[in-house]
Amino acid sequence: MKRWLALGILLALLTTAATTVAQGFGSNQADRSLQVTWNPTTRRGQPAIEGYVVNQTGWAYRRIELAVDGTDGGGRPLPTTIVYVNSEIGPYDRGFFRSAVPAAANTYQVTVRFYERFGGGGGM
Repeated sequence: MKRWLALGILLALLTTAATTVAQGFGSNQADRSLQVTWNPTTRRGQPAIEGYVVNQTGWAYRRIELAVDGTDGGGRPLPTTIVYVNSEIGPYDRGFFRSAVPAAANTYQVTVRFYERFGGGGGM
């Protein structure tokens, strides 16, 4: 009887460990929680980027930092611009951002660099 109990516990532990590794390994939590949509624009005659960070979860987020990377017409990287979303984003809500960039880019990539999750995980 003790052998079967020990075997059952061992199998349960192995199954749980394998599931945990498969769920979180190698993925960025922000990719699933916060979606960024953006458009290049101008602000006071200077190149800029603006858009929304969309919260796809039941949690609230604040202190969100974005990294804006771009390349010029020759494919050379431009300096990274750090953009701060100046609002807390509630569950299933969105927050607006706008920032000047050092130069107009041929292509842009906007990624979530930092965020802080807070509050309870409210439902829909």
